[in-house]
Amino acid sequence: MAELYNQLILHYYLYDDSHEIDAFFRNDSERELLNLFQEVINDLDLRVRIESTPSKEGGYIEIWQFVDDNKELISLVVSLLTLILSRYPVKNKRLDKAQIENLELDNLLKKEELKKLGITNYEKIDETAVRKIIDFLLKNYKIIWRRSNFFKKLTGNKDVKKIGINKLFNFKASDEEITLRLGDYEQFILFNEEIPDIKNNEVTIDLISSVLKKGNFRWRGFLNGQIINFVMEDESFKRLVFDGLLTHNNNVKLKVILNNSRKIDDSGLIRITKYYVSKVISYFVGGKEFMM
Repeated sequence: MAELYNQLILHYYLYDDSHEIDAFFRNDSERELLNLFQEVINDLDLRVRIESTPSKEGGYIEIWQFVDDNKELISLVVSLLTLILSRYPVKNKRLDKAQIENLELDNLLKKEELKKLGITNYEKIDETAVRKIIDFLLKNYKIIWRRSNFFKKLTGNKDVKKIGINKLFNFKASDEEITLRLGDYEQFILFNEEIPDIKNNEVTIDLISSVLKKGNFRWRGFLNGQIINFVMEDESFKRLVFDGLLTHNNNVKLKVILNNSRKIDDSGLIRITKYYVSKVISYFVGGKEFMM
């Protein structure tokens, strides 16, 4: 790469031309960016240290310095982060298939995918290679989720007129600062945190308690050693319980079709929000199986 960079600058332009910014906003929003930076570094399988330099006036300016012995590598990281924060909007407000699969990829599989890009010499990275790397990184939903969280927080701050993003080398900025205003933020924001349900899993639940009254009450049981609360949607089995035809003891198990609803929390992790049983295949009492 022709020019070298080792720092990333975030410039908050404030409406009142002051040099102070709300501390809670600053910490919350920039925590999202630091996590985004770390996700990128992890996905590229690098060992780069991020340092914070003293804040500057002129609105409010934050500068992060990226440290590694390989200057070309550091310059690439800074350039990638600048582009991710300013040039590659969300294509779809929902997860696509590649991103869903990537959520559960372990680090070894990600490293294999990175190798397929054929990036062996950081001194010879061209625009095509940068595009390939960014495509690889944006499959990681945590990266675009963290970016989305940052811009959501920025949208809620009425003191900030716009932000500027730029690359630096030892505090000397590149020629052109990228500026984004309120109307630009939406292109980076994800509005839907729901992701597709996992359906039609055949599992066995060790029943702790059933519901003996009609209503939207949750049943409880052990699944793979963990206690879950679930909605029983099998009307035939519910009638069996309501009519007292299923004798309860401490050894009742259900073989069921289990589904679960999920969402992504603020940290980008998948959380199960609801378990629901669509069908009871059979139940066991004292080790004896009864088919439904």
